Amino acid sequence: MDGGASTDARWGTRGRAYGAAVGVVAVAVTICLSLRGRLQTTDVAMLLLAAVVIVASRYSRGAAVVACVVAIAGFDFFFVPPYNTLAVHDSAYVLTFGVMLLVALAMSRLTARIREQADEARERERRTAALYALTRELGQAQGPAAQVEIVTRHLAQAVRGRAELALAVNGELPADAATPSPAGIFDGVAVRVAAAWAFGQGEPAGLGTPRCAEAEALVLPLRTHTQVLGVAALAPAAGGTIGPTERGMAEALAEQAALALERAALAERHQQARVEVEAERLRTTLLSSLSHDLRTPLGSIEGAASTLTEDSGTLPAAVRRELAETVLEESRRMTRLVTNLLDMVRVETGTLAVQKAWQPLEEALGVALLRMEDRLSGRQVETRLPDDLPLVPIDELLVEQVFVNLLENASKYTPPGSSIAIAAWADDGAVVVEVADRGPGVPAEQRELVFHKFHRGPRAANGEAPGGAGLGLTICRGIVAAHGGRIWVEAGAGGGAAFRFSLPLDGPPVRPPAAEPAD
Repeated sequence: MDGGASTDARWGTRGRAYGAAVGVVAVAVTICLSLRGRLQTTDVAMLLLAAVVIVASRYSRGAAVVACVVAIAGFDFFFVPPYNTLAVHDSAYVLTFGVMLLVALAMSRLTARIREQADEARERERRTAALYALTRELGQAQGPAAQVEIVTRHLAQAVRGRAELALAVNGELPADAATPSPAGIFDGVAVRVAAAWAFGQGEPAGLGTPRCAEAEALVLPLRTHTQVLGVAALAPAAGGTIGPTERGMAEALAEQAALALERAALAERHQQARVEVEAERLRTTLLSSLSHDLRTPLGSIEGAASTLTEDSGTLPAAVRRELAETVLEESRRMTRLVTNLLDMVRVETGTLAVQKAWQPLEEALGVALLRMEDRLSGRQVETRLPDDLPLVPIDELLVEQVFVNLLENASKYTPPGSSIAIAAWADDGAVVVEVADRGPGVPAEQRELVFHKFHRGPRAANGEAPGGAGLGLTICRGIVAAHGGRIWVEAGAGGGAAFRFSLPLDGPPVRPPAAEPAD
């Protein structure tokens, strides 16, 4: 900005203040002249002092001093004999003039001080409100881009102009700060030089500073206690300037923004570290589970297969059949384990795709019962599905997996031969499904814990440690949640545990059946 233009503007402001001071005193003198026949000399002095107080309350101290001098001169010229002259015949008036001058100066000083304090209080309030608004918006921002937009907007409002940020990448200003920018502030060579100096030294540069003063923008470093995160370039509006008040506000906002950006970066790094720790824990648990749960079926398969391979026809047919059934059963066990692991990965990564279609719930349940036929042998499975049960928008394969996992869980943790009841009913825009067993049930304090990853019950129904990876119920929750429902466990009406899940009756529109061609 042109320094001469700023000086002219300041002198113009002062000239208007001085003119206003003279005008206020002139009005007071005119009023006193119109009432001179009814006013005492002391009354006139009080009215002129009141005019000085008015000037001091609205303008600078210099304007108040001018008002004091003009008021005393007017009092002497119009109201002290001889009139219409500045000569004073009565020496007592000299003391009056001196007292008036002292009182006027003291009052103007006090009034000006009160006004300045009020202005400072208003400025502090404005700064506090701006800092609070910035902090609140940054606390609600999602992602670095939103934070940069918020900081840029608040800085632009502070200087009543334009603002632009350049954040450091790997400890250096990005190339964007040295190339044409969207706001155009960094386009000038002087501004780019000021930005480099401010970033390197951690001090303001550019407009209104000793460093790179020829720049057309003020560059503030986004500095914290440990590092400089970037720079903010502030350009005043056309024909304007950045005064001390605007600069102080901008510096406070820049400091607060730097702290907020640092906290956001630390929070992001902390979250990444947590994700890495969780991923490592998941990897370790999976490896531990695989090493235990795959080794057992693999050992059984290897033993049975090697026996069948080495058989020279001496084994009875019943033994060979039993070995073949062992291979088949353990293979299916491995398949269920691997399927659960793959489903868990899909649930955790959010890649579980649900292809909904309106269909009867009986189909998914029937397929699940067929898959679990061997595991459920010797048990009575009772199904209670009303005839008027509406069609449900589901992914049949995924809901089938939910039934399989719930049935497998019931067969694992209930005594052999105990019954399992499956029921479903419509309830408030959803279909609720219940799989109830007659086992020991789930304690109230563990009814949420059973849906956590890798959680296993203390003992299976046969008293042995339960097998599996402890992922079945977690996968059920992920699949049901992907359908928009929820799953929970309660105490069964006849004892045992009752696992329930809901499936909302909202989904893709039902396509009308295609018309059959006419004969």
